[in-house]
Amino acid sequence: MKEIILKDLDEKIYFDQCENGLKIYIWVNEKINTFKGALGFKGGAENTTFTVEDKKITVPYGTAHYLEHILCKNSDGSSLLGKFNALQSYSNAATYLDKTIYEFVGTTNLYENLELLLNSIQEKEFVEETFLSERGPILEEASMIKDNVGRLAYYTLNRELFFNYPNRIEGVGRVEDINKITLEDLKDFYNTFYHPENSFLIVTGKVDPLNVIHFVKENQKKKQFPKWNAPKFPRYFEPKKVVQTYQEIHANIEIPQVHIAVKIPIRSLPKMPIVTLLDILQLLLVCNFGSTSLLKEELLDKKLIVSLNTSADWERNYIILNVSSRTKYPEEVLPILKEKLKHLEGNLEDVRRKIKSEIANLVLSFEDPEYVNDLLAYMLVKYGKILTNEKEILENIQDADIEKVMKKLSMEEMSVLVIYPNKKDD
Repeated sequence: MKEIILKDLDEKIYFDQCENGLKIYIWVNEKINTFKGALGFKGGAENTTFTVEDKKITVPYGTAHYLEHILCKNSDGSSLLGKFNALQSYSNAATYLDKTIYEFVGTTNLYENLELLLNSIQEKEFVEETFLSERGPILEEASMIKDNVGRLAYYTLNRELFFNYPNRIEGVGRVEDINKITLEDLKDFYNTFYHPENSFLIVTGKVDPLNVIHFVKENQKKKQFPKWNAPKFPRYFEPKKVVQTYQEIHANIEIPQVHIAVKIPIRSLPKMPIVTLLDILQLLLVCNFGSTSLLKEELLDKKLIVSLNTSADWERNYIILNVSSRTKYPEEVLPILKEKLKHLEGNLEDVRRKIKSEIANLVLSFEDPEYVNDLLAYMLVKYGKILTNEKEILENIQDADIEKVMKKLSMEEMSVLVIYPNKKDD
């Protein structure tokens, strides 16, 4: 067992690896009573085309999500959730673009939960009847995406931004995609991505790391897995330009929403670690649109907005800056937000205060086993490792770094999505 030290946070992650390749990460907090276990696989909704041993495999969009549904079923077709409930635990699963996670949260029966999780996902017998019976619920979920405004906005905006990146398509798949999925597609995806060498187990909370590692290793020794052949993926050429600059849609909401996204090539920005770039850009967004910004205070005082949020995201060769608002007056608010984005201000004193605030939030986040578990999973997939110096990265941001980024920022490629409430019948 090794210790991964998180610098200046007084935190550590225990790490070990099973003979079959399964990586185990454990974070301990004795002051809390809960724990969370998550089994993750580096394969998700965007992995529809891949090559294994010179064999090109293409599965329909939605295959990863369909597989997640099947793996959450018992051999008789009943839900796996009931078995976790019997252990007094909550369980869930989620298919993201780049990963799939199966998890449980509880206060008792840790090892019974771990055994159930590992055995249910790693030892799967595919049953045709269960596969066919699950298509209906998945089709229903796909048809209900318009009722999930967050997902609707995300994928609609992605289609405005990207010509070729696979995140343009809903993770659940479109109706025509789901109807094409076969049981062989699920098996191809499962055999490619659901191997211990392509997975990780994260356990956080009030746990004994030595006992957890011993238990997991003993569990894995009882199982046989074929040799894993890492898949290769296509390279996507993505033009700098956005697909569409403006779009209006209607959805089941009460207050209109305005979403603005800026597509920025990473190569156009100063050369520095991607984590540092994202931190600087997020800090600039918070300074200009955050809760203590003059703009947000002014818009709230005038009752022009209900909410205002921002994010800086990394998507392959691009960084995407997002600003979103709930407002009854989208026609008035939109030009204000666009103008502010085009003229971001970087008051260095304000940025320094925001850095201190971010560091405080980072420290406080290590009180929540669910948050820490999610954070580690994100790092392992997005960066391929656990970042051990997040606090140091924030502290080492220099005024010159901020100024360099601001000078290189281009807001030329911008997409806007306005979502209005559904029209009421006359």
